[in-house]
Amino acid sequence: MPPIPLPTELPTIFGDLDIYIFDQLLKGRIKKNMSVLDAGCGGGRNIKYLLQAGCPVFGIDQSSEAIRQSRELAATLAPHLPPENFVVADINNIPFKDACFGIVLCSAVLHFARSEAHFREMLQELWRVLKPGGMLFCRLSTTIGLENKLQHLSGRFYRMPHGNTWFLADEPLLLNLESTLGARPLEPLKTLLVADQRTMTTWVLQKP
Repeated sequence: MPPIPLPTELPTIFGDLDIYIFDQLLKGRIKKNMSVLDAGCGGGRNIKYLLQAGCPVFGIDQSSEAIRQSRELAATLAPHLPPENFVVADINNIPFKDACFGIVLCSAVLHFARSEAHFREMLQELWRVLKPGGMLFCRLSTTIGLENKLQHLSGRFYRMPHGNTWFLADEPLLLNLESTLGARPLEPLKTLLVADQRTMTTWVLQKP
């Protein structure tokens, strides 16, 4: 049996991995050699462990600086991966082929949608590049648990307590999209209320 990592060693292994993605690892839904797309990868906070674990990892982000950082991280931890795995792109126009990823991650990105049409386009693109049987993991801010407690602007846009304007889906919209996609929910919607400031909903779907 390999030695159990000390608590002080965990950041070296997992970095700043989203605890809800860690939960998917514990449930065995992300395995070695599964191709992974991190859509909105930033500087690579959610891919450090996956790179070390031998997953073929890809990433997209609107920020060229974020992609530079992700490429540097990959070059250090998984030098066999080509830098072209990480590209500057918007999620509504993902530059990869249909059905090429076993796992698609999209954490804390979808609430930055510019319109409901943009939100739906992003979701359709995430679904398009996912393989049949694959898992789409999304974590996004919603109105769930904060109904009538936020400053509503127009449509699905709200002024958040920290001052920014976010696009917030609600539960009926997410459930409707599940049905439209023909998705199988791998677990119920789970929403964390953060001090009456925002809610973050975890949405985990399987493609038939």
